[in-house]
Amino acid sequence: MPKNQKRTRGANFTSADAAVMLEIEDGSRQIVLIEWKYTESYSSTNLKIAKSGTDRSLIYAHFYDNDENLLDKVQLPHFDDLFYEPFYQLMRQQYLANEMENAREFDADIVSLLHIAPAHNLGFKRITSPRLQTIAQSTTEVWTKIVKKSNRFISVSSEKLFGDFDTSDYPSLKEWRKYSTSRFTWLTN
Repeated sequence: MPKNQKRTRGANFTSADAAVMLEIEDGSRQIVLIEWKYTESYSSTNLKIAKSGTDRSLIYAHFYDNDENLLDKVQLPHFDDLFYEPFYQLMRQQYLANEMENAREFDADIVSLLHIAPAHNLGFKRITSPRLQTIAQSTTEVWTKIVKKSNRFISVSSEKLFGDFDTSDYPSLKEWRKYSTSRFTWLTN
């Protein structure tokens, strides 16, 4: 990138909303990339060819072609099926996690992707890629079936993650909990 060009987070770069590292009881280290959705919904627009004319599949094809353990090609025989949002973003983030794991970034043994979204966001759940509609009932169910290793992609609803969160053992989070449940009343519904 030229020095005088400003980078816009999320534009032309693959990123996650957050990343955390944890140490598992067995001593292994795991990085969790976190993607958090709120009100997103997507159209069935094919994004394979960018407005600039770039064929995006050529950018990522080497990952798919050399991919032995990440994506289930029986479930996903057509790479082009991933060029619909949010599958395009999930693919890029999953390959980012995989590459981080292969490089053992920060000495991590495992790098996974955690996806958080409200259970009631039906627009996000809609499967936008026509051929992927036969695999499952929602976007994250499709992605869960495509990713071979079950611990590399986890999807959880915001309600399940935070709705029943008990702060009695974490008094410093009581104000956060109060704020969250007053602002997002659906968390406890």
